Amino acid sequence: MNIGVLKEIKRDERRVALQPIQASALSQLDHKIYVEVGAGDGAGFSDAEYRASGAEVVMKEEVLTRAQLLLKVKAPLRSEFCDYAPHHILFAYLHFDENIPAHEISELVSRGFLGIAYEWVGKAGKYPLLEPMSQLTGYLFAQRALDLCSRNKGVFCPRNESHLPGGRALIVGCGNIGLSAFKYLSDLGVALTIVVNRGREDFNAKANIRFGTKGVDYVSAASVNLIVMDKKEPSRTQDTIAGVLPETDVLLNCAVRRPELPKWRMEYLIDRSMVRAMQRGSVVCDCTACDQDLIETCISSASLYHSYREEGIVHYNCDHIPSMVANTATRMLTSRTFAYIRYIASLQSRAAITEDESLSNGVCCYRGHLTHALSASKKGLPYRALSDVIEPSDRTAMR
Repeated sequence: MNIGVLKEIKRDERRVALQPIQASALSQLDHKIYVEVGAGDGAGFSDAEYRASGAEVVMKEEVLTRAQLLLKVKAPLRSEFCDYAPHHILFAYLHFDENIPAHEISELVSRGFLGIAYEWVGKAGKYPLLEPMSQLTGYLFAQRALDLCSRNKGVFCPRNESHLPGGRALIVGCGNIGLSAFKYLSDLGVALTIVVNRGREDFNAKANIRFGTKGVDYVSAASVNLIVMDKKEPSRTQDTIAGVLPETDVLLNCAVRRPELPKWRMEYLIDRSMVRAMQRGSVVCDCTACDQDLIETCISSASLYHSYREEGIVHYNCDHIPSMVANTATRMLTSRTFAYIRYIASLQSRAAITEDESLSNGVCCYRGHLTHALSASKKGLPYRALSDVIEPSDRTAMR
């Protein structure tokens, strides 16, 4: 198969979708690799390294013309929509269910390509291509928030020695992002309050699984104050959070809205008045980059370095923070994506994608149809099951 590696054009996006060593492995399997000029520069991989791996380094137009499987990291920007054609398979983060407007999704899907989203590849609630970037996101947001707090509030939050007063942080959520933030901050001795869905036993179980330990009581070890989400009466949880925020130096939202708490039941977990009650110069971050979802004052940014003040509080909500450490992020991401890239390249037909449950779950669009039910529901767009879109012509060999 002809495989293309595209250069990211999103602001501050430095990752690349394939390492030279992986390009070499694919070349040895008789696949042709076309890498856009400069695609790996931001992550520390030169054009010369790709050439040495057996890839051809060419201009974007030639990548698009020659390649069938196109590899990217971030979802296409509107200026890239016309790059894709029905013969293409695009493998990248697509995030149709997040901040992309419905009309733009429709415009992109209408190009007719087969779009496979990294974030939805998986099954049984496990998403192996989303996981490494989520884990890295939690660490990087915690790191960035502490720096912003030092510079804007004058508070040094770590408590590396007993004579340091330290600071206080509130983490919402204990998924992959939240657990990373917890680990980073607790290791530095920051006083922590964490909003969770179930309670102490569940948090400890998740932490033990994540960090490869057995029977560790992380709540006690880190002196964590837990706030358990009251799903029946979320206003009670909001009141509890409101009581903590005035003494909180750093707030990290690491959770996304759950279906059982739609906007009409809980417009925001943390609204503007709650943010206003924080001390001037405190830091608020929405690590999920979901605009005004759980926190009213949070709007995502494509800049790695942009922060803004709202109600006197510093906000930082970069929507692709792993790019801040592009080499590390590229290695972590492609170590997971490569097996799927190799599998897609080996397929004898497009229809074979339906034979791998994890991969078929990641297919978000094909033949001009949106094939991801959640995205269609959230955006109010028509949905078609992938099995209904596959046609006899798809069963011809891919070249």
